[in-house]
Amino acid sequence: MKNFVIAVIFGVFLTGCSTISGIMNVKEHDPALALGYIDTKITMNDAFCEDYESLENVYYQSVWLHEYTLFTNDPQLKTVGSIKKDIDNAMEYSDDVKTCERFLKLANLKLLTLKKAWGSR
Repeated sequence: MKNFVIAVIFGVFLTGCSTISGIMNVKEHDPALALGYIDTKITMNDAFCEDYESLENVYYQSVWLHEYTLFTNDPQLKTVGSIKKDIDNAMEYSDDVKTCERFLKLANLKLLTLKKAWGSR
């Protein structure tokens, strides 16, 4: 009888842990997502409105990050999509350097939001 009680308590404990983690809906660390963020951040720091190729590089990285968040159904999907849109707008207005730089600054601010959201994973 004593062994039965211990087995039941142990079984409840094991199923309880998986149930609690499922309820919390906490995303686990995703190395690919972290790498995508880092690559986007690096190319963003190297992007200049006067250099269209650097804008293309950061756009490519933002598209990759956006597609990956679509694939994983990440909660920050809208933020990543708006980063991609801001960089696309920066490319569109690359002739007007001030407007282009404003869109790049917006994208940088949104990257900081991602850092805060994903940094705890």
